[in-house]
Amino acid sequence: MIYLHQYPKIWGLGSLSPFCLKVEVFLNLAGLPYEVRVELNPAKGPKGKMPFIQDDKEVISDSSFIIQHLIKKYHLHDFDIHESTARAQSFALKIMVEEFLYFALLHSRWIENENYKQLKKDFHPLFPPLLGNLALTYLRYNLKRQSLAQGLGRHSQTDLNHLTSEAVTSISAILGENEYFSQNRISFIDATLFAFLLTILKQPFDSHLKLEVQRHQNLSDFTRRMEHRLTTGPARHSAF
Repeated sequence: MIYLHQYPKIWGLGSLSPFCLKVEVFLNLAGLPYEVRVELNPAKGPKGKMPFIQDDKEVISDSSFIIQHLIKKYHLHDFDIHESTARAQSFALKIMVEEFLYFALLHSRWIENENYKQLKKDFHPLFPPLLGNLALTYLRYNLKRQSLAQGLGRHSQTDLNHLTSEAVTSISAILGENEYFSQNRISFIDATLFAFLLTILKQPFDSHLKLEVQRHQNLSDFTRRMEHRLTTGPARHSAF
């Protein structure tokens, strides 16, 4: 049995983290049986973050290494990308999503004041009584520091919106009229993109990032197509 350790559900998502959702989506696409172990403290992870999996006696951390492990161990090579140019493009796309779009998502949740008020209200019940306010204040402080260190938190909202628009437009252009990001065959990169797009779209507040994703019809269509596949296919566990 595979045990997936991840942050709890929120807003109809399998997890509040797109990285956790990415792994759960892949497990569902692959039809692998697994069990979720809900964690709130990232320090419980081998690398001080979520998700991580326990697979027999192996413990693997980081969503990308988890998926690589699953592909290799369970011979899921249909989900891999073998052609060198397509593989390079998918890697570049992954980096743009996980190293830029993630911080744009973080900013929209934790730093934009009006959105943070809604997040605080919804996240508060996830914590033990009396700890919610303290934990969320600490998390917000920490995430602001991360955003500043990464660089995105140093931009004005106008500049951040401009960069976000360029990133989302680029993702939309790469998808084009294809069903999936590897043209018409689903692969591991689709789990990554879907997890992030769904997380953005299901947030219960408007942000420039969410509006940009909604503005690109092919991204909305891709998200619906993936959601339909996951809810009607041979999945053994629901991520939603």
